Amino acid sequence: MGRSAFAADASFGCKVLLCAAASNPGWSGIPYCVPVMHELFHRLEHGGGWPTCPEGHASGLGYEPYAPCPAGMTAVGNGLTPSPDGNLCVDFSKPQRKCMGGDAGCAMAYPTTPRPRRSDPYYVDIRTGNGMERFYFSLEGVQK
Repeated sequence: MGRSAFAADASFGCKVLLCAAASNPGWSGIPYCVPVMHELFHRLEHGGGWPTCPEGHASGLGYEPYAPCPAGMTAVGNGLTPSPDGNLCVDFSKPQRKCMGGDAGCAMAYPTTPRPRRSDPYYVDIRTGNGMERFYFSLEGVQK
């Protein structure tokens, strides 16, 4: 007779993976996950690394602080250089000529907005039946 798999039987890394990938509610709304994630925070605070879960076919921990720019805008860094990690969104399709008084001359400018920050900036990529899927989550949320 086969044995059923229970979350309580999983390795610590797999418990973290299950909890971190939870949504609606997130891990902080699942009583089983709160102590698991608190233990993770404790380990990370004391120099421990992100735990692994080989059975979960997951990537390591990733961090993406910004949400995608709105459609038609490009993420940029300093100097309006396109950058996937840039903190600004620019619409290069709407150049505007900006002229200063005196000898400053004119320059091209573009509509620019601050890039929205993610509320769940950490992620793991997990292989599912649909291929690799990215799951975002927060490492904050519950007081210790």
